[in-house]
Amino acid sequence: MNNDFDKKLTELTNEIKLLRAQNTRLVAQAKQYAETKKLQDALYKIVDITNSSEDLDTYFHQLHLIVRDLTEAKNFFIALTNQPTQTLTFPYFVDEDDPTGSVTPQKIYSFEDYRGSPTMAVINSGKIQHIHQQQFAQFAFHGKLPEDWIGVPLIQKKEVIGALVVQSYEKDFKYSSRDENLLIYVSQHIATSLRRKQDSAALKQAHRQLKVINQELEARVSERTEELKQINRQLAKEVQERRNSEKVQKALYEITDLVSTSSNLNSLFEGVHQVISELMYAKNAIIAILSDDRKQLDFPYFVDEFDTAPESYKLDPEQFHEYPFLTMKVLATGNPILINNKAELARKTVGTKAISWLGVPLKDKDKTFGVFVIQSYDINHIHYERDLSILKTIASQISTAILRKEDADALKQAHEYLEHRVKERTSVLEKTIIKRRKIEKQLEHESLHDSLTKLPNRKFLAEQLKLVLNGSKSNRGCDIALLFLDLDRFKIINDSLGHHIGDLFLIEVSKRLLSCMRNEDIVVRLGGDEFCILMFQVDNESIAVRLAERVLFQLRKPVLVEQHSLITSASIGVRLAKVGVDDAVQVIGDADSAMYQAKNNGKNRFCLFDANIKKIVSQRLQLEQDLRAAIGTNQITLYYQPIFDIHANQVVGTEALLRWRHPQKGYISPAEFIPIAEETGLIQDIGESVVDMACTTLKVFSAYPELTDLYININVSAMQILSRSLDEYIRKQIIKYDVNPNRLNAEITESILIEDFKAATHFVQELKAIGMKIILDDFGTGYSSLSYLHQFPFDLIKLDKSFIQSTSDNSSNVTLIESIVFMATNLGIDVVVEGIETEQQKQLAKALNCKFGQGYLFAEPLPKENLITLMLNHM
Repeated sequence: MNNDFDKKLTELTNEIKLLRAQNTRLVAQAKQYAETKKLQDALYKIVDITNSSEDLDTYFHQLHLIVRDLTEAKNFFIALTNQPTQTLTFPYFVDEDDPTGSVTPQKIYSFEDYRGSPTMAVINSGKIQHIHQQQFAQFAFHGKLPEDWIGVPLIQKKEVIGALVVQSYEKDFKYSSRDENLLIYVSQHIATSLRRKQDSAALKQAHRQLKVINQELEARVSERTEELKQINRQLAKEVQERRNSEKVQKALYEITDLVSTSSNLNSLFEGVHQVISELMYAKNAIIAILSDDRKQLDFPYFVDEFDTAPESYKLDPEQFHEYPFLTMKVLATGNPILINNKAELARKTVGTKAISWLGVPLKDKDKTFGVFVIQSYDINHIHYERDLSILKTIASQISTAILRKEDADALKQAHEYLEHRVKERTSVLEKTIIKRRKIEKQLEHESLHDSLTKLPNRKFLAEQLKLVLNGSKSNRGCDIALLFLDLDRFKIINDSLGHHIGDLFLIEVSKRLLSCMRNEDIVVRLGGDEFCILMFQVDNESIAVRLAERVLFQLRKPVLVEQHSLITSASIGVRLAKVGVDDAVQVIGDADSAMYQAKNNGKNRFCLFDANIKKIVSQRLQLEQDLRAAIGTNQITLYYQPIFDIHANQVVGTEALLRWRHPQKGYISPAEFIPIAEETGLIQDIGESVVDMACTTLKVFSAYPELTDLYININVSAMQILSRSLDEYIRKQIIKYDVNPNRLNAEITESILIEDFKAATHFVQELKAIGMKIILDDFGTGYSSLSYLHQFPFDLIKLDKSFIQSTSDNSSNVTLIESIVFMATNLGIDVVVEGIETEQQKQLAKALNCKFGQGYLFAEPLPKENLITLMLNHM
């Protein structure tokens, strides 16, 4: 029994052990199931909050509660990364022991800001980081140090998008491996749900933005629709206006065509009426026309439902404004009238009373010659401002059409008359044709000849030269010669005596040239005072030279023209040419260049063309161009040479001398550029510049009390006097610069007295009237006529330097100087001796009772500044 009992007890004990072991397993399983269920519930909640939370803040808060149910997570935050920008944000951060927070939610931090932190260790490694207190020294913590720290990466599609972190500040607390596994597992679902939540939030935000955009778009569409409606209304208006304009334009063209297509005025009026009827209601139309003397009003066109055309009205042109009728009012004022007042129309119209009346004037330029009227008796057809505007536009075309038609009819009648006359004069026409052929022949001759001298002209010369030079080449050294002549003094003659005398003088010169020619040679007038002589059969240059000498000899003789004995000379350029070699244009140009060289060499001579002349002439032309550019610039200046009272050894005045400082060539002598200026007419501009500069210097003198009495002499050439304008320019500049005219003197030479005594007299009188002094320059170098001292009111004469400088070699010059000084002194004229260069010459001038002297002994020409210094030292 005992054995059975023990056996049974043993079995029972074993069974109890099995049951206990089974119970333990069941408890463990139950606990594991509870944990699994808790985890599963947490995952469901994560899914639920992902779908149910309204915003990310709510989502993160509920997510925190879920994680807190699973593990110790009072302190919890989520960090999210933006890998392209290398930045961090902390959308959720809760820390009980660090309530101020070491981060600001939603603020963006760079990776660099969290370098070495455990959070960046999780993000960079993509693995869980469990850090205990003894490991904190390895990391850079932000805020208060925890006791234990777990960070789990949030991974989406193998990409780390952030980290989930829990931390504890409780001492002796450690997160378990269970916590790690839970957090790892949960983080995978959180990462997925976070992306969904972020996408959902972004989608909601996009929806909200889309809604705003849609609202804005609807508002803009509405606004744009209204704008388009306005544009469409405006466009419709413009289209209608364009159509109206096209209709009016078409009407204008049709009215223009009527001028040529209408057989008479009545058909023209009918056509105009029809054209206007297409634009407006015009059942009743009237055209009233004034007679040329404006004493009668006719109605050449009258279409009316009720009335017939009235008789012509007799009018008084002086009483147009007194007639009460509308047609007369349009005629009188020249203005259109539109009236839709039946009562007013009853008072101001004749015949059946219309209810709408529109009349526009028909004008020839500013003169009203008629009226075009349309009127309506129908209340349904009233005329408005648009009709008035259209009719005003068309009225000018109607006027033109009427006038052209009248002219065309008149012209047609004239043509008919002319045709009748042509038939009558057929025989006369045949004679006219013969006469015309003679005229054409004469015109052909005139086209090749100068109308004044009857000599062949430039065209004839060019054709002859081309014809001759295109011949067969010969073995001779030369075949022909061309002499190019320019009269040296013709401009003076023409300007001083007038074009009539100038023309007669050219005729006499042409006769003299013809008298020098061989029978086969040709004299040509190129124009102005230029002539050419074409010589044939020229074997050597001596033949051409002899002719040039004969011409110069003949032209030196005085030419008598209407009691004027005129003296001239010529500058001649000679160009030898060879047939079959030389070009006609080149030959004329070379002869012209040689002529310029002869003129440059002193005039009254000839010059044979050679290779150097073209270069010389080219340089001279370049100098002329440079001179044109220099005028008015600081290249052209005045130097001043003092004039001394040789007894008091004191400066009393100065002579202004032109200086040209070329930017490349340096100083150019006046002897080189003044002749160019006189030939080209530039002397006029230069002369005016001299006046300006002299007046400016006098203005400077006035600032020094010691210099206020000093005068300045300016040189005036014959060309400037003959221009007859310099005296007036001087008068204006004296006023402009407010200078004393007694301090500005003019020096003239004897040549102008010979060339044009009358012009010189006028010039001197004008300057004397201003208050200026006149000085005779270079006395003794020209004709040296003492009679001029009696005839002209000279204040001073300047004895040419040749007198004083030759006294040592010629004692008779001393007597001559003494005589001139004696005569001038008796006439009240002072004498300036020019060219004093030695003390001996100065003492001689003093001994001869000469008062003033000028020369290098005293001073050379100086710039204005140096002159002032010199004069102040001699005061």
